Amino acid sequence: GVALGSVQTVGRESELQRLEAALGVLGEGSSACVALEGEPGIGKTRLLAELTALATERGHLALTGTAAEFEQDVPFGVWVNTLDSHLAEQDADWDAALLDELGGIFPSLRGREAGDSTVADERYRAHRAVRALLELLAEQTPVVLVLDDLHWSDRASIELLAALMRRAPDAPVLLAFGFRPGQAPERLSAALAAPGVIRIEPGRLSQDEAAEMLTDLDEGALAAIYRHGGGNPFYLEQLARASDAGRLPGALRHANDGADEPAGAVPAAVAAALAEELESLSLSARALLNGAAVAGEPFSPDLAAAVAELPGDEGLAALDDLMDRDLVRATGVPRQFIFRHPLVRRAVYESTRGGWRLAAHARAAEALGARGAGATERAHHIEQSASQGDEAAVALLLEAGEASAARAPGAASRWFAATLRLLPASDRERQSQVRTSLASALRSAGELEACRDTVLEAIELLPADATERRIELIAQCAAVEHWMGRHDEAHARLARAWDGLPSADTPEAAALQIELAVDGLYEMDFEQTLGMGKAALDTAVALGDGPLIASAASALALGEAASGAVPAAREHRETALEQIDRLSDAELAPRLDALYYLGWAENYLELYDDAIARADRGLAIARATGQGRVVVPMMLVKGYPFEMQGRLDDALELCETAVESARLSDNPHYLFWALFELGFAHYHLGNLDKVIAACEESARVGGRMVGGTMPAGGGGPGWVLASALFELGELDRGFAHLPELGGEEFARAIPVERCHNFETLALAELSRGRRDAAEGYVRRAEELAATLDLNLPRGLVHRARAAVLLDAGEAAQAAEQAGLAAERCAAAGARLQAAFATALRGRALAAAGERDQAVPVLREAERELDECRSHRERDLMRRELRKLGARAETRGPATAEDAGMASLTGRELEIAELVTDRKTNKEIAADLFLSEKTVESHLRNVFVKLGVSSRVQVARTVEHDRRERDAG
Repeated sequence: GVALGSVQTVGRESELQRLEAALGVLGEGSSACVALEGEPGIGKTRLLAELTALATERGHLALTGTAAEFEQDVPFGVWVNTLDSHLAEQDADWDAALLDELGGIFPSLRGREAGDSTVADERYRAHRAVRALLELLAEQTPVVLVLDDLHWSDRASIELLAALMRRAPDAPVLLAFGFRPGQAPERLSAALAAPGVIRIEPGRLSQDEAAEMLTDLDEGALAAIYRHGGGNPFYLEQLARASDAGRLPGALRHANDGADEPAGAVPAAVAAALAEELESLSLSARALLNGAAVAGEPFSPDLAAAVAELPGDEGLAALDDLMDRDLVRATGVPRQFIFRHPLVRRAVYESTRGGWRLAAHARAAEALGARGAGATERAHHIEQSASQGDEAAVALLLEAGEASAARAPGAASRWFAATLRLLPASDRERQSQVRTSLASALRSAGELEACRDTVLEAIELLPADATERRIELIAQCAAVEHWMGRHDEAHARLARAWDGLPSADTPEAAALQIELAVDGLYEMDFEQTLGMGKAALDTAVALGDGPLIASAASALALGEAASGAVPAAREHRETALEQIDRLSDAELAPRLDALYYLGWAENYLELYDDAIARADRGLAIARATGQGRVVVPMMLVKGYPFEMQGRLDDALELCETAVESARLSDNPHYLFWALFELGFAHYHLGNLDKVIAACEESARVGGRMVGGTMPAGGGGPGWVLASALFELGELDRGFAHLPELGGEEFARAIPVERCHNFETLALAELSRGRRDAAEGYVRRAEELAATLDLNLPRGLVHRARAAVLLDAGEAAQAAEQAGLAAERCAAAGARLQAAFATALRGRALAAAGERDQAVPVLREAERELDECRSHRERDLMRRELRKLGARAETRGPATAEDAGMASLTGRELEIAELVTDRKTNKEIAADLFLSEKTVESHLRNVFVKLGVSSRVQVARTVEHDRRERDAG
């Protein structure tokens, strides 16, 4: 017969060199990513097989998987295909939380740990878990993951791959995948823009290379095959098989000589050769092949035989026949087989008759059910085979949708939509319920327009007397419209619903008034917010409805705090707390927004620990009850208090997580918001270039510099961007943003924020040499702060006044004002702001010639700023100290009780021991399953408690302690 040369190497020398180079990176302990892209049959799969062989030869763990055309909505299908059988063999003592997350993806890990608290908006947790898993697997040997045909992969799989490409495993892990660029989903194409991705595009073979690949062919046959195969290795091979079987002339008669074939289409001669090859099969072999095409790839022989209705022995004999003909091939996993090429499977599936396919999918679903397969594994077959009114099918599709919603909302959307097709149109109640579930999945997947339309359909299907449910859905629809920037439509929708209510003294009326109160905060319409909030609270109190009272009082407290009515805000906060503290999580869950409103009110009232506690409880309830829509906003409640308290590492991690979550959900509103909050975190850390990058992206995403969030306040990237520009000395660029931020009066900012803004503008004017202008901003801040019964605004005013006095040469008075600022900020719990004030006081004392007083003050500021991680300001303090001939002292604990090895916590001692063993932070993080940031934080505590300033000193202290213990 016709001999095939080494298909893997003919004409592929440069591609193989690049693959070997990628493997070489693993030897250095680093990760890499390779993308093989090209048309069907060009040789991607064969190159990936060669990569797998090379990796195995080097002793690496090489795992392979393939996405299948007819299972594009099986969540994480290609990852399960690649990793699950290997994980089933592991008996590792992994962290329970890690197993919990991984169990939501990999069937082999389900049931090892109970519980699942993930919602769709937190599916980044699953991505982080897979990253951690790969790092654990790579501890013993480098890992090579080969994922083929990703153009057919489900959305959840692509999201996971994109996450791993954005933030690669910190271990020797190679991700290699093949796909067809013309069929690749947009998310995959976007992910390929990640830096460091090695992209390889195999080209077509020349005629000489084809001759090298296909031996034992006469010159005429080779020329005909090359003319019709076009240099595509699979096409050439298929035509060569036809030639070997004597079917080439028949196949070539189907060729459309002289006419252009559609781009991307399989050449007619190749399709004909494949059809003739299939026609030559025995009845049982063809039946099994048809069954395998329906069963999915990779397929098990018993499932394919069940679909084909073949007895076991006959099915195995047919399998042998198919393998002898190289139509199917074994995989590395026992009892799993694949087709020779996806084009072969497609040809087989499409050649079956429609009626037979319906029955075959039904048999596949039944057989999978008998084997204990989950709803998500059976849903594709049910969707293909069930008829309207099939209650068992409806139940299974709903189960699949609910099971997929947390980690694969795209798949959940498909199963909910399929459920709607099976439900009778007359069943309006369930049609509405399922549409609500579908809308939630669409929102999580970022399809906001479709989400809005689906909610409106759900509203239309409600019975006339379902007032409470209608109000709830109208509120959800308005929220989506706000996220889309369609504030006028949201307001009009809520106002129409209010006008249409038959009574104003019902729970539904109070709930709608709360929504209208919150609606006013998007546009800083405090008259609407306070009026509707008070009316809602009165109604809720009259009804004696605890959760409703909590929600109304919280929304009202937020509106009052944002408008500067501080005493009233405190009063209504107490009203809300009376209810919230006595309500169980289950009772509070339907009014979960109450915790969000109250958390922001407490932020503005300088109750930072309370705001954090409120957000943490809200997040826990959201996870337990599947309310993913509040996750990102609830997380961002904590950003402001973290920054005020100087917990800048926590603020940065929080904001980065919120950005990661928002990117996954494709929610431009959340991403806009999370990015400018990330900008604030970087601003306080002193990373000004990162401030600008985050804020410029935020402005691009949101299409605005300010507004659009709730509470609106100074929401938006404009102010923090201007502040960073001022810090960088780009004063004109910074001032150019003022008009879009509400002018010099900052009309869109709440009072506390305006005091911050006035101080920043005063400093910028001083930098421009305009002391009179700076004085004007300080006076405005003083007038505003006098109306607020709060410490922070007064502290900011003292600090701004100190800066103007220092510029005027009145250094002693400046130092006094800066000291008052530090006291006020500390009283507010704003540690970072107090540190900034102490720094200014130190500079003022130095300017006044009070060196002996200045040095300890500057050292205190330097220490505080270092512990807060505000690097830019800390380094300024170090320069000030050097100017005075002083330096920052080696830091130690405050008291003897806090000192020494005995003072270390268990985790700190563990890290100190690993430092002594000469492990890097990266290695320690891997050993302890921690983030590097967490290791750094613990190590800073170790430095303080041991009174050292370097890792070498830590090691010496630990070694000394070991010697003493050994001697004792």
